Amino acid sequence: LTASEIQAYMAELPPALSQTRRDLIEFALQSVGKVPYYWGGKASGPDYEPNGFGLIISPDYKGRILKGLDCSGWINWVYWSATGKHLGGESTSTLVSCGTAVGKDELLPGDICIRPGENAHVVMFLGWTAEGQMICLQETSGNINNVEVGICTPEWAHYRRLID
Repeated sequence: LTASEIQAYMAELPPALSQTRRDLIEFALQSVGKVPYYWGGKASGPDYEPNGFGLIISPDYKGRILKGLDCSGWINWVYWSATGKHLGGESTSTLVSCGTAVGKDELLPGDICIRPGENAHVVMFLGWTAEGQMICLQETSGNINNVEVGICTPEWAHYRRLID
């Protein structure tokens, strides 16, 4: 995303949103297109420097060879980088017990949505479309194999608030 695209997303955030959430979302937006998807990828440290994203490493199960993060690794890395605190959960299934459960109608930008199981995935909630779909930030193994801003179904098994 360009700086102006990031600022456009930031301008859409609710005015009462805490500075911590704003910092978290801005950091997440700045990572769009910069962190390759790599199944099982976890961060070595906060921010970009200790992680070497994009370096060539052993192929994952789909043959991807660029060092990166998977969806839960990206969520952990973004929170760690923006808040200085490492989350207790390292995987999608363990993120289910992090923070506080909230209802879909209580979601705030920066909360996470989790689908455990065979097709496990976790995304960061950003907002709602006029049609009631969710705007999310996610590390995806889809067509781009990178972080993206996307549209997701609003139906997830778990909605979690990790910061106030």
